[in-house]
Amino acid sequence: MSPKYEKLQARIQEIQKFVSTNFERDRKFRTVFQELEKIAACLKTEKIKLQIVSNNSIAARSLQIYFERHRLSQFYQVGVSALPKQVEPVRSAGSAILVLSTSSSEKIYPLSTTETTSIGRNPDSKIAIDSSLYKKVSWNHAQISPCGNLAWEICDRNSTNGTYINGVRLQGCQKLQTGDRITLAASASSAYPEFVFEYSLTTEYPESLVEILNCDILCLVCDLATLTNAWQGLITIANAAPIAKCVVIGSIPSLTQVETWLRSQDLSDVFELVVLSLSSFSLQTQTSEINSVAQQELEKFCQSLETFIKGKPEDILAQRLTARVIKELSVIEQVLDREAEAIAQQLQQEEARIQGLATDDVKEQAKKALRKASDDKDKFFKQVKLELNQSKAALLDTYSKKSITYKVEEFIERLKPQVLKKGGFQYIQLKAENPVTANGNVNADLTYFCSHELKKWADKEWQLVTTTYGEGGLNTIVETVYKILNFLPSINLDKSLFYSDRRIDLQKSLMNSFIEAPYEGRYQGVSPLTYVLKQIRANMMQFTFLVGFGAMFIGIRVSGGGKQVISSITQPLRENPILFGIVIFLLICLLTYTYQKDTTLQLEAIADKLRKELSNHYQSLSKNLVEKLVLEITTVLETEEKRLKDALEIANDKFTTYIIDIEKNQLLLKSNLEQQKIQLRNLDKEKTDLQKLKRF
Repeated sequence: MSPKYEKLQARIQEIQKFVSTNFERDRKFRTVFQELEKIAACLKTEKIKLQIVSNNSIAARSLQIYFERHRLSQFYQVGVSALPKQVEPVRSAGSAILVLSTSSSEKIYPLSTTETTSIGRNPDSKIAIDSSLYKKVSWNHAQISPCGNLAWEICDRNSTNGTYINGVRLQGCQKLQTGDRITLAASASSAYPEFVFEYSLTTEYPESLVEILNCDILCLVCDLATLTNAWQGLITIANAAPIAKCVVIGSIPSLTQVETWLRSQDLSDVFELVVLSLSSFSLQTQTSEINSVAQQELEKFCQSLETFIKGKPEDILAQRLTARVIKELSVIEQVLDREAEAIAQQLQQEEARIQGLATDDVKEQAKKALRKASDDKDKFFKQVKLELNQSKAALLDTYSKKSITYKVEEFIERLKPQVLKKGGFQYIQLKAENPVTANGNVNADLTYFCSHELKKWADKEWQLVTTTYGEGGLNTIVETVYKILNFLPSINLDKSLFYSDRRIDLQKSLMNSFIEAPYEGRYQGVSPLTYVLKQIRANMMQFTFLVGFGAMFIGIRVSGGGKQVISSITQPLRENPILFGIVIFLLICLLTYTYQKDTTLQLEAIADKLRKELSNHYQSLSKNLVEKLVLEITTVLETEEKRLKDALEIANDKFTTYIIDIEKNQLLLKSNLEQQKIQLRNLDKEKTDLQKLKRF
């Protein structure tokens, strides 16, 4: 056994040992191991392989029979093949698969180039996940779709526990690269499925051509006057194959064409030309019947083949099998290169993520945002309360015609007094011109008036509070604070923390029952006769003086006592009935006028007293209601202020939690980064060891 042969055997064993420890790593390791077993078996049992290829099947078969009958059969395994119709390489279509490895088996799922592949616990999914093994995988978890140009992309279908590509959670969709690890619902507490995406676009030869080239000596029996494209292609491919000896056999005309073409391709030193008269061969021809010239040519050729392998058959076989081993090592090398590229990409991603998770900037941004939001909030509510109090002061300003006190007083001034009889007594009652209630209760009218006016004011104030006061109102400050705090998309603060219904029930402050003020007073009126008698009795002296003065004025002489005076004055009246009638008429008119004037003054005095009492009462009531309304608005404002304050605290907690999570992620990413660097170093070492194994 030659040293080269022994070295190849030892090297195959080393490679098998390396490959066998990595079956779970990639399915190609198992395939390579199986190919190495075949190569090792060939080393033990296979002879030198001589392959005859011809376009003349009779000549090729006859040559095979001659070789088998010759002593060459003890050194060579002779095979015959027809010239393949196709010698050009076949470019296989791109194919992609998902490989799911478990502790006991490996499942391969081909991916369609035209249809979407669904993944989930749904039994109807094209890749149905076992619910009993992987409970955290969603019913419809993810899908993989072709995206043109022999490429595929994976999309998460809003799964509960996420989809991860090489350890990074998938957001939306991502184009897949060969070697990508796809993890569904990764969890430290339960099992989860992990797929490996593999894609290949290979250039291969037809199987018939591969079988031809798997030989140590290639004999091309060319029986054509013109060298065809098929022959040219086969010679070109054979030149690149690990074949120990290439021979072109043919008659002189055929070989002339071959030699000319070989020289044009700089292949004349590679291929040996052997002249044989192919017309001497047939399946029925026996060796003894071949003419002496052909016999000599064959013997010479067979002797050259014996000489070629003399003392080194194992080395020739090892040369071919070494090429096959190197080919398998190239497959492993591709796997290692792919893993190294994937880890390098992960390293870049992890480093970028670590840089993107700088907490110093986030801390400063959060601090500034919270401070600005708090300052804006405090400034707003302070300004709103100031403007609300200013509006309240204007409403209660007794010197303003727009104030509620002025409007109440004006309303009361328009009340008209009316005399009513109840229970045999007379009463003066104030009445509105357009009463609200059917019974004409002034208190009801005044209550409605005050409530209506104050409701309008309060509604307007609340509108100003929500839209105008404090440079934009409550709506603007809430929106502003939310925008200030929601600067981190990954936190995404809930708007409901800031926004509320903000409905205010102002009517309830006006719906209470109130103490009514008196709006009527008892009127003790007198009859005209009683009034005249009282006036005469009270003003007798003035009346006597007036009558005497009048008599003197008209020339009546008056003397004596009172009775005499009255008698003297009334004497002309008794004597002149017309004059008496005129005097009586004038007296009646005077007394009637006086009576009506005094009655009116008395009614107005009672009405003024009632108005004053009503005015005092309802002005006080209005002030009380204003205070209640302002208190109600202020209470709602304080509620909103507390809501924003609580929202700030929640935002602060979220920022703190986010920063802590970032710092934890940084530590985890740094740990992963170190592990990936170790993996990359191990891969480099494996690649170095692999290069050593390739040196035979």
